[in-house]
Amino acid sequence: MGTAATWGFALAGIEAVPIRVEAHVRRGLPGMTVVGLPGSAVREARERVRSAAASSLLPLPLQRITVNLSPGDLRKEGAGLDLSVALAILAAGGQLPAGLARNSGAVGELSLDGSVRPVRGILSHAEAARRVSPELLLVPVEGLREAAQVEGVRAIGVRSLLEAILALRDPEARTRLEQRGNRWLQRRARLDGSATEFGPDMSEVTGQEAAKRALEIAAAGGHHTLLYGQAGVGKTMLARRLPGILPPLESQEALEVTRIWSVAGLLPPGAALIRHAPFRAPHHSASRPALVGGGSVLRPGEVTLAHHGVLFLDELPEFTRESLESLRQPLEEGEVVVSRGSGSLRFPARCTLVAAMNPCPCGFRGSPARDCTCAEAAVLRYMDRLSGALLDRIDLQIEVGAVEPGALMRPGSGESSASIRERVVEARLHAQERARTWREADSRPEDPRVLLSQFSPRARRVLQRALSRDFLGGRGYTRVLRVARTIADLDQAGEVTQEHVSEALLLRLPDYRRVA
Repeated sequence: MGTAATWGFALAGIEAVPIRVEAHVRRGLPGMTVVGLPGSAVREARERVRSAAASSLLPLPLQRITVNLSPGDLRKEGAGLDLSVALAILAAGGQLPAGLARNSGAVGELSLDGSVRPVRGILSHAEAARRVSPELLLVPVEGLREAAQVEGVRAIGVRSLLEAILALRDPEARTRLEQRGNRWLQRRARLDGSATEFGPDMSEVTGQEAAKRALEIAAAGGHHTLLYGQAGVGKTMLARRLPGILPPLESQEALEVTRIWSVAGLLPPGAALIRHAPFRAPHHSASRPALVGGGSVLRPGEVTLAHHGVLFLDELPEFTRESLESLRQPLEEGEVVVSRGSGSLRFPARCTLVAAMNPCPCGFRGSPARDCTCAEAAVLRYMDRLSGALLDRIDLQIEVGAVEPGALMRPGSGESSASIRERVVEARLHAQERARTWREADSRPEDPRVLLSQFSPRARRVLQRALSRDFLGGRGYTRVLRVARTIADLDQAGEVTQEHVSEALLLRLPDYRRVA
């Protein structure tokens, strides 16, 4: 009869929360009770833990076992608590010194044969472990690379419950397991170093220079973009090449993206940090929770999976009105708040939206080669699926025209993605330096008044004429300021000129004509 405790971890959105796993073994009818608001997968841990312990020749005590998961007001979901529950019970039963379990943490799902399986969100678990500072953190070997990204956490990869016991009880076995983990990390690093990633290149696109220019501006400033035009003109092809002109993720961005993908279960076991901007392209039948997050267990949606990358919505009007309207908050604020009766969570959603749409349901309205079969009422219904509030949040609205048939027969000879990416990187560096200067002057670089102070007198007059003719509302005015500033950054210019403003207006308002 005894009591023992160890550290486990439970996911809450994309973050993990430290869970104190306590086990009490006492006289009574054999059985196990798990309290502390466990989900169904946590309750089922009773059978997995019992079978895994028996297979490891470490049978659980034939007494009454109570497992408490603290804090008790947080619902715990998933099988990641299996290993910590098993260690706490074995320590309470006297098969493991209670002091060793008390100062350690564990993450992993147990198989019936005693092996430890990887779980979602190892990186988040390791970050939560750093907050409670256990001496050791036991993780599945496949999750060791994620845990190794967190400084201040001594992570050891284990393949079975028996290895976890040895890592706690035997210093020599612990050292051997650490050495094995280091060799495994080095081997995976060599494999990553020899791998080369290839993606669609912008040089493969024939023509479409205006659309390429718009995507370059979108990449430099993170501006949301709408590509519209007849079916088959290359809207999807262009959008899928946008990630190739984005710069590699910085260290903090890579950690954020990797954490999100790990929690969502999209990170392959043993994978390193995600270094390239993610690209997500959900089908138009995706529901609102699939886009912004939610569900019975709150999970990140597509807009969060595209954090620091690109969210591509093809056939934009085919998405439900409810789904599209739910994007307004994340597009504006860079995050989404998902509220349910069980609680409210914030998910990061700082992505670049690229949407594509046809002029009508059949896609051939205005085409000289094919007749449109859509009735006027059908075209109006099709366009009415997009609210003005949503379109107002899209900075660049580009008409993509058809390429001449003769040009399609010639091999692509356009500028490569690598060359465009160099200009994008230079523009972002220029913007960062400019922002640093304004912050040193105790000003907010994104403040419209601060932006306007960088415009030349003639550029201001162009903006004034656009406002006086009701081309722009308040939000549109602010977004034109930012787009013009991005165009000036691409030119490495300190001052925003009339030409920069005129291009920004033409990219947002295709029917607008220069009013210099």
